[in-house]
Amino acid sequence: MKDRRDYEEAFRLAGNVIRKWDPYNLIREGAPEDEFDGEIAKVVAAAARSHTPLDLAQSMSQIFTDSLGEKFTPDDCLYPASKIMARLRESKLIAAA
Repeated sequence: MKDRRDYEEAFRLAGNVIRKWDPYNLIREGAPEDEFDGEIAKVVAAAARSHTPLDLAQSMSQIFTDSLGEKFTPDDCLYPASKIMARLRESKLIAAA
């Protein structure tokens, strides 16, 4: 990501995936839409360092485990990580594998 606009677009794209994934159905049960903004920021930073969806899933598992206090495995996070990596690559916000 080159600049603030790239970061904001990456945040938007990753945020859409994470909010749809909605770990533990927090948003569906009434939590505010910005419930995961802190985690999304960490995921965007991790995506910029990740080479594969599995790399990102491993980072996401730690991010959500630390944040929510419940164990998330890389397998739990692989589907949203794959979608995030694909969307960021399609938008040329991170390098293609």
